[in-house]
Amino acid sequence: MLNLTDIKALNIEISSKCIAKCPFCSRDQKVRPYGNHLITFNDFKKLPQSLIRQLKWITFAGNFGDLSTNRDMVQIAGYIKELNQDVVLGGETNGSIQDEKWWRTLGSFFKDGSMEFSLDGLFDTHAIHRIGTDYHKIIKNIKAFTGAGGVAHWKFILFAHNEHQIDEAEQRAGQIGCKRFFVVPSRDYNEQLKKSEKFEFQIKRDIFQSYDEKTASSKVVATCKPFANGSVYIAANGTVHPCCYSHCMYITEHNKLFDFVLPLIEKYHDRINFKTASFEDIIQGPYFREILEKSKTNTYCRMKCNQYRKTIKKELVLIDRPFN
Repeated sequence: MLNLTDIKALNIEISSKCIAKCPFCSRDQKVRPYGNHLITFNDFKKLPQSLIRQLKWITFAGNFGDLSTNRDMVQIAGYIKELNQDVVLGGETNGSIQDEKWWRTLGSFFKDGSMEFSLDGLFDTHAIHRIGTDYHKIIKNIKAFTGAGGVAHWKFILFAHNEHQIDEAEQRAGQIGCKRFFVVPSRDYNEQLKKSEKFEFQIKRDIFQSYDEKTASSKVVATCKPFANGSVYIAANGTVHPCCYSHCMYITEHNKLFDFVLPLIEKYHDRINFKTASFEDIIQGPYFREILEKSKTNTYCRMKCNQYRKTIKKELVLIDRPFN
């Protein structure tokens, strides 16, 4: 059984909304309705304070939305830090919503964690992939964030149309106060968004598949996140899951290997929402017990959460430049 005291980390989709129209986003792969959901400040306060006080880190990086579409994010971050000054906050964003004042305030709570800002090029190429976002506004918001002491990382997704701008983008990242600049492949490519010709690399699903062949031959079992590192995922609609994959799978049904989770979520859907049920009851309840048991022998779980997961994460980074 998973106890409340076992939880040391949360991955929270604070909003399911996003203004960007990135072509390969999971938002365009939905097979079930999943509208505009938010975890408001009042919602967040329903989580046990004892839980917040014991956490080591919280990451705001959801499957479908961007944290900056939730105006309560600043208030939530402040509340967390009031309860637990030592918790490390992290997040991912396109940075194209809210004004500089908002980002300046948020930055004051991210001095020991990091915020990944997705900028896939410079002013003339960024929005080719990040459709609907404003490069110049993002730069201003990053400056405001770092000016308040926030740790910002510039995440650069590589394409043929922006590969010539890596050095200039890295220089710009240092100028606006970023602590890290890193380059990763796209999850996919097509005729409009072509693969880089200057770099040799595999995309994420191929890397996972290659390592899964190693785990399959050695009969390695999955190390499910709640038991492995005390991490739990909370979706913007309030549902609580062992990992982000289970929630994403339910909305998109992107992999048949993981389809055992679908009937479980259907069965327990009304009982796993922290907005209306006890968080402790959820993690100790039948949904978590059944999914954690089934994950031990599931092929998809083995592929995504095996002993090589940290190695895989490193291999996905093509260039990594920290700044002092």
